[in-house]
Amino acid sequence: MAADNRSLVELPTHNLEDVLLRLPLRSLFSVFRISNPQLNLIKNDRDFARMCFEKSESQLMICSPIRSDVHLIHLDADTRLSVAERVEIKPNFRLPLFGFDVTHSSNGLVLLENSNIDQDVHRCMVCNPVTGEYIWLPDSPGLSRHATCAFFYSPVTNQFKIFRTFHRIFRLSPEPDSESESGSESDVNSDDSNHDPGIEMNPFPDDIYDSVSVSDSDSDLDFGSDSDSNYSESDRVGEFLLSGSDAWERVDGVPFSPQAIHSPCYLNNATHWLCSDESVHNVIVSFNFETGQFGEIPGPPGMTKDHANKPDHMTMVLLYGCLSIFDNYTNTTAFDVWKMNEYGVKESWSRAFVIDTTVWGIYGIQHAFTPVICRNNGEVVMVSKSGYIVFHDLLKTRGRILFHSSLEDPYIAVAHTPSLMPLSDVTRGTNMVLQNVLPGRFAKPELNERNYLQLSTTFSK
Repeated sequence: MAADNRSLVELPTHNLEDVLLRLPLRSLFSVFRISNPQLNLIKNDRDFARMCFEKSESQLMICSPIRSDVHLIHLDADTRLSVAERVEIKPNFRLPLFGFDVTHSSNGLVLLENSNIDQDVHRCMVCNPVTGEYIWLPDSPGLSRHATCAFFYSPVTNQFKIFRTFHRIFRLSPEPDSESESGSESDVNSDDSNHDPGIEMNPFPDDIYDSVSVSDSDSDLDFGSDSDSNYSESDRVGEFLLSGSDAWERVDGVPFSPQAIHSPCYLNNATHWLCSDESVHNVIVSFNFETGQFGEIPGPPGMTKDHANKPDHMTMVLLYGCLSIFDNYTNTTAFDVWKMNEYGVKESWSRAFVIDTTVWGIYGIQHAFTPVICRNNGEVVMVSKSGYIVFHDLLKTRGRILFHSSLEDPYIAVAHTPSLMPLSDVTRGTNMVLQNVLPGRFAKPELNERNYLQLSTTFSK
């Protein structure tokens, strides 16, 4: 291998770039570890990183917040395995994940969220897992609960955009003791004669969005006990953040509850969710990042709010570039795959496929699966909480089932396209503070059983 690497770096630069562009990410990392001036120039070349990204396909990213592990699974890594044979997963990363969930991926960047239930605080960071760079986002003013985000990053403009909606929390203050009942100087001089002493006044002032600065990673807010919080469904708040901004901008008129949406799916400059909120007419709602407007889209025929209220059985993903819904609620032994052939047109919904889960054998009976990725070759990738991953070919009704032990832990699985573009391109010219994961962030596969995939079975109809 060393001899091959030496001969590789002796190629002319344009030939070397062509060879490197053909390598999978795991091989590219191995080559870039070689100390060579020519390789260093290519590794730091933005054009090379852009070309690399453009040819890349989405991979399955599995994150374990309690272990700070991130696994990138190449979707063709196991195609030559025999049953019970296993393959090593590369690359694997260790990121500042403890307490944070990877909730969104967009063009090489991921959004991580942490909701502190005790303090009613929601915090976010943006990270590039490949380069190991991350930034903390400004803290939101006031108190929040049930926060839900949408995330989009444009490699063209080097800007990311985040929409967040949550319930505003009013913190109840302690009852006054007997000494304070007699009245203090501040009580006597108070002008708020109609003020309820049990609730803090104006917890969300109109100008608070102009007074927030970028948070430090070590900062911690203390807003007291969770038991002292009240909220109502009418206290829905929306926020919008553009990379480089010091504060979140308020978005009024959020038409749905953040508790009632799930299964985010990005298409046409907007993030879409399945929505069970009865105050919204349709089962799909959206937020457009360009216009800042909310929208609704009708669902497939016969699909009701009761369907949308089953996140374990209803999932929205992109299938061949179209909004699609995988319905495992109507029939528990199959997935009805609905595809919206013309965006926004109700009549264009069609049941494109029916996935018979009984062909998966005992795996389809004992385990619940959630679709994550629909590949251009017609293969759907699904994951289960019991550690199994299904690769189901929609066109040929055949596939394989693998086991990955990280899925047995609390986990998040998202589709992610890795990128070599540095996050510093996003922070340049802003006051956002770029941070780097410590050296040694790559996991050692020989010491970690979680870095392997094992083929459990194959199937066909």
